Amino acid sequence: MPKEVKTRANRVQRRGMQMQHLHKLCWRWLKQDGVSDMDIIVRQSIYWPDGSIKKRTKSYATEKTHKRMCQLVQALVDKYNEDHNLFGDLAHMLQDVLHYQSVRDKFMGYYHLNFTTKTKEADDLDAGIDNLFFVEIRRSGRGKHEEMLVNCFCMVNPTDNDEDKICYGCANQGSVDMKHPDPCKYDGGHLDMGRPFECVEEWSDSEDDAEYVKTKEAKIRHMYEGL
Repeated sequence: MPKEVKTRANRVQRRGMQMQHLHKLCWRWLKQDGVSDMDIIVRQSIYWPDGSIKKRTKSYATEKTHKRMCQLVQALVDKYNEDHNLFGDLAHMLQDVLHYQSVRDKFMGYYHLNFTTKTKEADDLDAGIDNLFFVEIRRSGRGKHEEMLVNCFCMVNPTDNDEDKICYGCANQGSVDMKHPDPCKYDGGHLDMGRPFECVEEWSDSEDDAEYVKTKEAKIRHMYEGL
């Protein structure tokens, strides 16, 4: 895993440990104030220690994942520039991550991503055309033990619709617009395993915080009733 990616992962881990510590402190303070166990459970299930609501929405999750992928790709682009001695006007600058998909092939996990870059030289020439890249990252381990290895990092043609280049791992999960290089250049997604089993998470698309809190609290109290 690139050093920059590992550093960001460590920051996320430290943030999680800090939040756990705050939860323990909040529980201790609430108990001292005579708050019932049920009310503490409700409060900690719905609110963060700073008082903000733990409200999960699809838009929030999508935005958070996109931000994480942009950070990952930025580290890879920086490493690519360094490895190819691309500095100054020749260096690639990340424009956007267009597509990303988690893929499993047998017992191995991968990320497939499409992203665009520009160079200062192209901007000066007013080319108006971004470079489209494909990258495959092989994943092993989990959490703080997760390791990532770049299998493929190459430019692809944005207008290429060659059916022989289909990646079943992406297509079967709806990422039909992902552009891939020749199949021999990457490892994951070649097996047509159908649509994978998906765990359906509970999302809230409601913008009414009061209604969300009321509904969530009722579910929690019902769940822990009698304990």
